[in-house]
Amino acid sequence: MADFAHQLAHLFHTHLYLALAAGGLMEGETVVVLAGFAAHQGHASWWGVTLFAAAVNACVDQAWFLLGRWRGPALAARFPGLGRRIAELAPRIHAHRHGLVFGLRFSYGLRVAGPVALAMAGMRLREFALLNLPAALVWAAIFSGIGYAFGLAALQLLDRVRPYEPIILGAGLALGLTAWWMARRR
Repeated sequence: MADFAHQLAHLFHTHLYLALAAGGLMEGETVVVLAGFAAHQGHASWWGVTLFAAAVNACVDQAWFLLGRWRGPALAARFPGLGRRIAELAPRIHAHRHGLVFGLRFSYGLRVAGPVALAMAGMRLREFALLNLPAALVWAAIFSGIGYAFGLAALQLLDRVRPYEPIILGAGLALGLTAWWMARRR
């Protein structure tokens, strides 16, 4: 089990930027924190990790915005959860749209709905783009900075936890499989 964890860590370090790109397609805070930690360990430049994560996430959010402009109502109808999140945002969009571009980036579950809702509300593409890039930079700097700053503390914690690694990985796998099984049953 410890060998598997070592191989996984090696895979992440050798394909760091690919992992950042894949994490950007999801709500990728965890990947960016891990990339910041990898930068702390000397596997990459912190600036490189931060700028790459910002660029990927800005492009992904821009794509969601464009998709919302093009097919927003159809997406909301097709995915009821997305439609509910868009409806939650609708009353605040016009009054707070600039703050929403920043704030939605830090709101779990609204990273997709936010750009789609802003596009559906008629926000101009240029306006979104001019706010989206600095928001992505701030977001990437914060999360990669957390990984970088807490790298030493994480190393010390990992040294203490290392003897229990197989148990922790096994428990995590068991919990994940149980959650998956329960979700499938529902």
